[in-house]
Amino acid sequence: MSTNYSSFEELTHFASKYLEDRGRSKQTVIIYNWIWKKIKVHMEREQIEKCSSNTITDYLSLTYGEKPISKLTHHQKHCLRCALCLAQFTETGKMIEIIQRREVITFEGEIGLLMKQYIDYKGSMRLNQKTLQGHSWYLYQFWKHLDASGISSASLLSPLVIMKYAANLLPQAAGAKHLALSIIKNFLRYLHEKEKTKKDLSLIVPKDNYKKQPQLPSTYTKEEVHTILNSIDRSTPTGKRNYAILMLAVRLAMRASDISSLEFGHLLWSQETISFQQFKTKALVELPLPADVGDSIINYVKYARPSSIDKHVFLENAYPHNPIESKRVSKTACRAISESGVNIGARKHGSHALRHTMASLLLEQKTALPIISELLGHTNIQTSMCYLRIDTESLRQCALDVPAVPERFYTQKGGALYE
Repeated sequence: MSTNYSSFEELTHFASKYLEDRGRSKQTVIIYNWIWKKIKVHMEREQIEKCSSNTITDYLSLTYGEKPISKLTHHQKHCLRCALCLAQFTETGKMIEIIQRREVITFEGEIGLLMKQYIDYKGSMRLNQKTLQGHSWYLYQFWKHLDASGISSASLLSPLVIMKYAANLLPQAAGAKHLALSIIKNFLRYLHEKEKTKKDLSLIVPKDNYKKQPQLPSTYTKEEVHTILNSIDRSTPTGKRNYAILMLAVRLAMRASDISSLEFGHLLWSQETISFQQFKTKALVELPLPADVGDSIINYVKYARPSSIDKHVFLENAYPHNPIESKRVSKTACRAISESGVNIGARKHGSHALRHTMASLLLEQKTALPIISELLGHTNIQTSMCYLRIDTESLRQCALDVPAVPERFYTQKGGALYE
């Protein structure tokens, strides 16, 4: 069944209705539409009038390239699924089912009861629901193994059973295996503390060498930053506000939470500085106030800010003109970058990416790491050291020359191995 829609808006309208008719929440539909709007930006950039499945496929190829799905982040996978749902809807009027019901977790027997008690115990420690669900899932997999092995009592647990399970656990997912072993280890320690086992079997759980490597920060070049800033329409009140917000993110590397909570009392005009307490670290930070940043704030306050006695600098345009939230700051940066025409690729494109960009540009200018750390408001210089991994020029100086291979290596045994 092929469908024919006169515009992209009509297509997404019926696609949204399809989701609503199948019980998807209002917030879920909003997220789908937010992702679909990226396809519209792509169409406008490429001057494509009508959306088709081929258009969406081209958009995905341009955005993610040949990157395998296993290498995508959770957010990127979700964007990919939403785009594919729209692609199928343009062709068939239906969407692929992306909700898969997980196996129902049912703990039975003595060990099952102990696992339920352990999860309740962890819940009393105020672990969030998502974390508790993870505990339940991994313990349930362990329970199924024990049940299949005929082990129904904690007294029957042995080092051999634990070692055998750990040896075959999630061989292709090092991170998940590390988490599962940690949960099982804590559960076995709990059993020993409750005197359900004679020995502390948590000591038997093998250690793994898993070390989570943080992803490289997403950054943009100086030229791309200029393109992003210049793409903002500063003739409108919203544009003036958004430009000032992005200037604070790009030039001073301020977090979204600090921009949203910025007050007039933090702007020390006579000293040309901004002084405020960071929302995240609670540390007091004093930053220089460059002329271009100050001008953008003045332009917003003088010509675009709603009339209000609120002490916060940035307000919502709609009545009752409440202070903007940090989510609004992030979405503002995300939309500005997406609509600027800059090829985002697999890079993140929120306000935090602009913060990373500032750190990257400072490294290019040979700025000392302690200064960068102070500017970013890091309480520990070790936090700032992750940016050293994106300082390509400095890393290139650390590269060692590959020694030449001696001629005798190729001529050994008469050169028969290399003919």
